[in-house]
Amino acid sequence: MRIGIIGAGIGGLTAAILLEKQGHQVEIFEKRHVLKQEGVGLGVGGNAIRALAPYGIADEIKREGNVLVAAQLRDGHDSYLNRVNFKKQSEENVTIQRSALHDILRRHFKGKVRLIQEIVTIKDYDAGIIKTADGKKEQFDLVIAADGLHSQTRRQMFPGSEAIYQGYTCFRGTSDNPGISNDIAIEYWDKVGRFGIVPMRNNEVYWFLCINAEERDTEFKNYNLKKLKQHFKNFPQVVLAVLELTKGDPIQHDMYDIEPLKSFVKGRVVLLGDAAHAATPNMGQGASQAIEDAVCLANQLKAHPLDVALKRYDKLSVPHTKKVILKSRKIGKVAQSESQTFIQLRNKVVKNMPEHVLNKQTEFLNKRPLN
Repeated sequence: MRIGIIGAGIGGLTAAILLEKQGHQVEIFEKRHVLKQEGVGLGVGGNAIRALAPYGIADEIKREGNVLVAAQLRDGHDSYLNRVNFKKQSEENVTIQRSALHDILRRHFKGKVRLIQEIVTIKDYDAGIIKTADGKKEQFDLVIAADGLHSQTRRQMFPGSEAIYQGYTCFRGTSDNPGISNDIAIEYWDKVGRFGIVPMRNNEVYWFLCINAEERDTEFKNYNLKKLKQHFKNFPQVVLAVLELTKGDPIQHDMYDIEPLKSFVKGRVVLLGDAAHAATPNMGQGASQAIEDAVCLANQLKAHPLDVALKRYDKLSVPHTKKVILKSRKIGKVAQSESQTFIQLRNKVVKNMPEHVLNKQTEFLNKRPLN
């Protein structure tokens, strides 16, 4: 088949690699003029590593990444609350710079990436006809839209599927490791916000912080490291050290998700990754879900005729990703609460929860059917 993929991010590239290996003619349309990825570190969950294992990519990600064994949850005064233990999972959880993961995927794809090619319209869903910003039309046997949270394709396919602001903004950065363990991530929860520190290779960490804010709040658009240090001045010293050691300027994004869709397919056009099921990053599953989508779709196309494959992809993907969206949204609401009474109750519940009960909340991530 001739397959067109909209978007050269992690999901689009993963799908391109796997489908190219199956012998399909694959082209990627990317609206940017370069393939360089903005952003900081990210997590590739054990579920995504497991999905990629048969394709010769997982080992490379593990070699260039850093393995985490646990993620600790603490309050703003550094009191230990609980942890998620990754050791019992069948595959390792890996942290890696987004640019490094993107480079790995780019090396594995041998086909054509067409830059400065924005797809503005799907002219015919049943025929797979797309129209680019310069007015050209092209036809494919299958069109895969992996064009992200604000996917223009999704909004055309399913009117009303706009991104929904979740009430908080997020800053991210990369720093030298100030002395924390290189295999345990830490997240601090407090009334003024959240702060996470995640170790990577080469004595680096990536950090993220979330603060309640109005959508597109001009005050936070102008925040710099000095203002962030002031905002988190009462947090543990390691938080201030991480901010002090930050390399370059932090990246700021408001946090959105979408209402779960009932289908990712219309005719010969299929959604993948954030375009299909954008969730807040509270479960650290953005890249992993996109990778699993790509593997699931490729598996169906290998085993079934196109129409059957797309129906099976829907059946295997829609219910699972809906659960990720809703659980991530719930975690965000709980974590971003500013009610001191609720915070005290929340922290008490989390602290007294047996570790195995907390870990059970994420077990479903490793049980997504891909075949």
